[in-house]
Amino acid sequence: MNIVLYVNSFLPTLGGREFVVHYLADALCTLGHRARVVGPAGFWRYRHERFEYPVHRWPTLRGLMSERVALTSIALDTALWGADVIHAHNTWPTGYHTVRLRGRRRYPLVITPHGSDIQSIPEIGHGLRLDPEMNEKIMYAVKNADVVTAISENIRAALLDAGTAPDRVRMIPNGVDLARYRRPPATDIRHWLGLEPEARLIVTIGRYNPRKGQDYLVRAMPRILAREPRARLVVVGNGTEALTPLIAGLGLQGKVVLTGGISPSRSILAAGSLRPGETAEPDYLAEVLGASDLYVSAGIQNNAEGLSLAVLEGMASGLPVVATAISGNTDVVVEGENGYLVAPADEAALAEGILRVLMSPDHDRLRIRARETAERYAWINVAQQYVQGYREAIEFSRN
Repeated sequence: MNIVLYVNSFLPTLGGREFVVHYLADALCTLGHRARVVGPAGFWRYRHERFEYPVHRWPTLRGLMSERVALTSIALDTALWGADVIHAHNTWPTGYHTVRLRGRRRYPLVITPHGSDIQSIPEIGHGLRLDPEMNEKIMYAVKNADVVTAISENIRAALLDAGTAPDRVRMIPNGVDLARYRRPPATDIRHWLGLEPEARLIVTIGRYNPRKGQDYLVRAMPRILAREPRARLVVVGNGTEALTPLIAGLGLQGKVVLTGGISPSRSILAAGSLRPGETAEPDYLAEVLGASDLYVSAGIQNNAEGLSLAVLEGMASGLPVVATAISGNTDVVVEGENGYLVAPADEAALAEGILRVLMSPDHDRLRIRARETAERYAWINVAQQYVQGYREAIEFSRN
């Protein structure tokens, strides 16, 4: 099949959605399909970036509204290179624009929401659908798509609430690159982090947001250190410097490390794209996970999370997971098998769950079960599920 993965943001911009599209495109090509990424900005800035599949970045046309530019870009791209199916990542803007494109030519359409574009939580002001005009566009998109996918039961419920026909929803999870997280270490990551060789690493990944619960995780550290002095918390993600005053106030300097966002190695983003004489840096994110003892997902708001890509990456690295019992986490963490579930917004519960893993005589068993869980989410398996969804979308579009 000739598959368009239609996005409004892509690597090297960092984010879970961008990595999902990257790995999906690569897996689709491995399965023998022609996949290309269409729509991201950076026509000139990222002109030297190369991937294993085509990436069509269209220039910004000054003086025109962004919606008109996007619609013109996808219309021209499909006219020039064709498409058997368009897979829009996000209900807005890409899903909405593809539905509008059908006024010119009807393409089979699959939409995959990625969180805030379908979720709606008024209590914390979360979700694009809180804007009435935006909600109307999102509902228009999901009602007119041939197939809409959901990475978790929470996302499925949100789609149905937005008016998606139940027979058009397909449950397809996020995937994980198993090979990336099983490579032997290439660097002394504790030294790179400025930590002692005997440090026991607790890691969490995510852009700073109060609903992700990083504050509660930092507050849990004094309880953890009282029983395991070697414990060190590593927080990876953009904006996490917001935690600095809390860390200082609790006297946790040197016990909590904020790495900021970790850019992926060029060898991960674009295999074979290194210029002559250029050496790729180590894949520090995979190295951090590989050197850690457990992964923590501390989100506090139910229905605000889908299936966490970072949780799957932690499991692929053989890390037991301590996670709050909210949507997404409960889809993958099995109590006592690959990790433990704890109450959200409760630093005491987080500390107890983390210590339970650190002190567990069954740590090796938890690691094995975590890896086994991740294997079910290998990208090649997930891509095959999407291919089936594409075929169903093509059939629906003919009716």
